[in-house]
Amino acid sequence: MGINAPLLIDRIGSEADLFLDRDRDRTESIALHRHPHGELGLIRRGHIVTATEQARWMIPAGQAYWVPPYMTHGGDMAGVDGCRLYISASLAQALMPSEPAALTATPLMEALMSRWERDLQAPCLVRPIDHHLLAVMRDEIETNLASPVLLPMPRHALTRAVLSDWARHCEEKLSLDDLASKCGLSRRSFTRRFHAETGLSPGAWMQIARIIRGCQLLAAGLPVTEIALMLGYESVTSFVTLCRAHTGLNPTTLRQKI
Repeated sequence: MGINAPLLIDRIGSEADLFLDRDRDRTESIALHRHPHGELGLIRRGHIVTATEQARWMIPAGQAYWVPPYMTHGGDMAGVDGCRLYISASLAQALMPSEPAALTATPLMEALMSRWERDLQAPCLVRPIDHHLLAVMRDEIETNLASPVLLPMPRHALTRAVLSDWARHCEEKLSLDDLASKCGLSRRSFTRRFHAETGLSPGAWMQIARIIRGCQLLAAGLPVTEIALMLGYESVTSFVTLCRAHTGLNPTTLRQKI
């Protein structure tokens, strides 16, 4: 089992340039946190629904991700096997992208991460070879960006907290008036602010949240019919149609991918 990220960063200290942590069948909810190292993760099995203050999205097996230093992030891990390379802020600024990214894991990415898994047994200062390996990794990152189902989060703190909590399960049936009330706003003000901050209507946003939650439940092995009912769809067909619209795949095929 991997080490909770804030504890890991406390342990390695800001003086270390690189540190690698391994995940073995890790299932855990990690609260939003930040640290002075960038985080490059590779998912070999299982999945993560990752979250920042700006968005939520799913990272399945066969994908990777990059989170720059000091960016607030967290998420829900389910049966994850993989590894995470932590990269100091100075090294990341010089050699890594400045924006977070979801990535398609290529054989070369796998080979680079496996090399660090073999070499890095403890926190260390950067070696000459690491500059070269990180430059190659950056090229792979920039040419293998994935297009996840992205759920933009509202900027307003209370609205973000209410919607983030709902999006983790999506099983509570809330009307627009219910959501507005929870956020301390009138229906009109809530709708206007929500669209301005996310680019989506509340209804469209909730459909995307349900699809991401549906992906989690598919990965957990639940039947498609049960998932559709849990998420409040009127019929299995409605869930299948929206799943295909947002992911390009029907639920049965999507399950095989995640």
